[in-house]
Amino acid sequence: MPPTRLFPRTADAGPRRPGDGTPNPFGMVSRTRGLLHDLPDPPSAPAWLGDSDLQAVAAAFGRSGFRGGLNYYRNLDRNWQLQASLDGMRVHVPALFAIPGMDRIIASMPGLVTDLRGSVTLDGAGHWIQQERADAVNELILIFANSLTRPNFF
Repeated sequence: MPPTRLFPRTADAGPRRPGDGTPNPFGMVSRTRGLLHDLPDPPSAPAWLGDSDLQAVAAAFGRSGFRGGLNYYRNLDRNWQLQASLDGMRVHVPALFAIPGMDRIIASMPGLVTDLRGSVTLDGAGHWIQQERADAVNELILIFANSLTRPNFF
């Protein structure tokens, strides 16, 4: 059965600025209206989401529901406890940090990644940057990979 509504979490969802009428997706869930009621109902799927991909995702959720996605949030306190041992750790391998223009860049990234080769913001994308700006993300990955020197394995 095809999905009846598509709820975007992408750049196609529109701006989320005070007074623009876009509901806050991270606000409290209304007990009477539920989570999805106030979200805009787009006229079509975004160009980067093909019909076969949408059908595959809808079929997967039809089989299992959204339990896995929700369980992450249900387990936040325990995840925090388990990750306490990682406090203060740094990433020491070459890295490139790319985010969509609608997200905020993490100011502390240079302190967390000791060999940060760059931080790039791609406008025109939301949470699903690798789908929404696939060509740009692929180009960044190739440039980054080609900038690394190959270790001598022999």
